[in-house]
Amino acid sequence: MKIKLLGMAVLGLVVGSGPFTDVFADESGAPRFAQKAVRGLTNAGLGVVVEVPKTIYYDTLEDGPLYGLTVGVLEGLSWGIARTLAGVYEVVTFTFPVPEGYRPIYQPHFPFEAGKTDLAE
Repeated sequence: MKIKLLGMAVLGLVVGSGPFTDVFADESGAPRFAQKAVRGLTNAGLGVVVEVPKTIYYDTLEDGPLYGLTVGVLEGLSWGIARTLAGVYEVVTFTFPVPEGYRPIYQPHFPFEAGKTDLAE
């Protein structure tokens, strides 16, 4: 199943490199639907794995180690599950421009990017 999803993402990158790319691409040049597919695969695969320690870290910095190691674990687990499910959703719907313009659901777009996770605006 993972190989099929990866194949679809690669196919999207190849097909999206045609003459109509400027219609679907942003400033990076990659088609938006391909970016959505890669973002979805990344979030589905790394959601819980990265969100838990990342949230513990940021909660510890903001509110101290006791808060980070208790509430941060639970908060990270909930954000990780939510990010994983959102990643699956993005992989399944990567060919459709939902949300409008292929916008990401969470900010930062990928779990390994710096910053505490929140809903995208």
